[in-house]
Amino acid sequence: MDARIATVMSGCGGVASAAQLQAKGVAPREITRAVRSGDLVRVRRGALVAGGLWREAQPWERHALRARAVMATYGPESPVVLTHHSALAVWGIDLHGVDDRVHLATPDGRRGRTDDAVSFHRPVPAPFVTTCGGIVLARPAAACLQVAARFGGEAGLVSADAALRAGHTTPEELAAARSALGVSRSSRAPAQVVALADGRVESAAESRARWTFDLAGLAQPTPQVVIRDEQDRFVARVDFLVEELKVVIEVDGMGKYEDIRDLRAEKVREDRLRELGYEVVRLTWRELADPALVLRKVMAAVVRAQRRSS
Repeated sequence: MDARIATVMSGCGGVASAAQLQAKGVAPREITRAVRSGDLVRVRRGALVAGGLWREAQPWERHALRARAVMATYGPESPVVLTHHSALAVWGIDLHGVDDRVHLATPDGRRGRTDDAVSFHRPVPAPFVTTCGGIVLARPAAACLQVAARFGGEAGLVSADAALRAGHTTPEELAAARSALGVSRSSRAPAQVVALADGRVESAAESRARWTFDLAGLAQPTPQVVIRDEQDRFVARVDFLVEELKVVIEVDGMGKYEDIRDLRAEKVREDRLRELGYEVVRLTWRELADPALVLRKVMAAVVRAQRRSS
C-alpha cells in the first residue's frame, strides 16, 4: 500500500473518506488504484476501509467498519447520527437478524438519500444521542429498541440482553427509551423486548431461546444456574433451569463445540445431571427458528420430569 495512504488509514483507525485522503495529498487516481489492488475496500462512494482489516474482520465485525467509514464521509461537523444496529456495532454489542445497510438520522428529521448502502430514519431524541470513539450515535438503549421496531423482537432482544450484560444500558434506560422514541406505536416488539431483556443471558443463542420460549407460551426458565450434587460439589452451570421440575435446557450456539473433547465432556456432564434427577433438553441454533418444535421438546421433558417425581 502507498505509504501516505497507509499512514492516513492507520491514523483513522483503518477507515477514512476519500476526502480525508485527498486532503493529505492522495490523488483520486491513486485511491482508485488502491481499491483495484485490494489495498482499500470501497463500502460506499467515498467511504473506504483498509483492505487487510476488512478481510481479517469477522462478518459481524464488518458492520462497524462499514458504519465508521460511512460516517467519515459526512465529516465531524455533520449533524448525522448513527442509529439502529449501526450504532450497536460501534458499541460492540451483539447483532442478529439485521441487514448490512448503515442506518442514520438527523436531528431535524431531514431524510438523506436512502439506497442499498444507507437508510435514514426519524430523529433520535437528544437525551439518547451521545458519542463513542468520536462518532455521534444513538445510545444503546435507543438503538436496541430501534432494531426491535424495524427488524423484530428477536433481533432486538439479542442486542438488549448483550447491552445489559456488558453494562452499556439498564432496564430503566430501556423503558425510558421506549417511551421517548415512540416506537411502540408502530410495533409491539419494543415493549416485549423491554419486558424480557435480562443481563444474565450470556449469548445470542440464549437470547433467541428466550424469545422462542415467549412465542411458544412457555414460562421463562431461570438463566445461568449452578447445579451441585448432594455433597455440594459443583456439577454444572446450565443455560436454563425450570427449577420446580428439575428440567435443564441447554442451547447450542453456532460454534459451541470446536473439539471432539468438548463434545465428550458435555456428554459426561449431561449423564451426571441425569443421575441427579434432572431432565436435559438440548436445542440447536437451527431449532430456535421453530417455536412449535421447541415447545414439543421442552414439554416432553416436562412430562418426563413429572412422571419421575410421581
